[in-house]
Amino acid sequence: MRKNLKAVYSNLSAITFLLTVFIALPVHGKDATNSSGDWEIRLMPYFWMPSMDAEGTIGGPLGGSLSGNIDLSFGDVMDYFEFGAMGRMEAWKGPWGLTFDGLFMNLGTDGSFQGSRGVTNFSLDADVRLGMADFGLAYRLFEQQFGKDNEQCLTFEPYGGLRYAYLRQKIDLNVDITDVGSRGVTLGTSEDWVEPFVGGRLIWDLNKKIALNVRGDAGGFGIGSASNLTWQIAGGVDYKLSKNMTFNAGYRYVELDYSHGSGSDELGLDLRAKGPFVGLTITF
Repeated sequence: MRKNLKAVYSNLSAITFLLTVFIALPVHGKDATNSSGDWEIRLMPYFWMPSMDAEGTIGGPLGGSLSGNIDLSFGDVMDYFEFGAMGRMEAWKGPWGLTFDGLFMNLGTDGSFQGSRGVTNFSLDADVRLGMADFGLAYRLFEQQFGKDNEQCLTFEPYGGLRYAYLRQKIDLNVDITDVGSRGVTLGTSEDWVEPFVGGRLIWDLNKKIALNVRGDAGGFGIGSASNLTWQIAGGVDYKLSKNMTFNAGYRYVELDYSHGSGSDELGLDLRAKGPFVGLTITF
């Protein structure tokens, strides 16, 4: 039975990490630069397709803990999704930009794990919920045109801000022993935290249609109840479909190291994810 608990928790840890790192990746070059002094709004729906490996820990019975490892392909991860809503918005005025990332996910595996050992029957029901909100401030520090007819442009935008996260990972274990009776116990806990993050993105417009980009940031740094370290790097290409619409595609790598509490209140995640992404940027 302990082996089954470890397998369930490992899967939930990987899924939770997938949710925490669904952060939009589209970037923009000189054709999207607002030089009129008016506000420019960018809405960015996106989708990331990662594979991942993870080690995780939750508080167990009698003050102990349960831990396990998992290695999931993108198809394995998608098997656990029930509902998800996410998106990013940027508002720019001159060289200054305000950014927001919002996310809510509800996952579950009710009735998915059942078994028996001799006269003992057991079932495992999992409940995973996550809400996240990133608030950032960006600044267009450098923008230089070059090449034939100044068609190319190199832009650098540092950014930073605060991230709020809520994480719930719980497993309901129900045990039934023949001629003795049944008993249920809930394992795991819920946590929320606020952490800082800093980073930057570099954009190279090759022409009026195509731009290359790279973005990276890091956050947490073990401040208060924040993660020990969360960092990511991504690179891709943007293709301008029309005046107000840009297609985005690329590849992304993310790591998360989070630990908090002890005993039955322990919650720990050490995860890595990588894979391609696609997105669409709509400018108003």
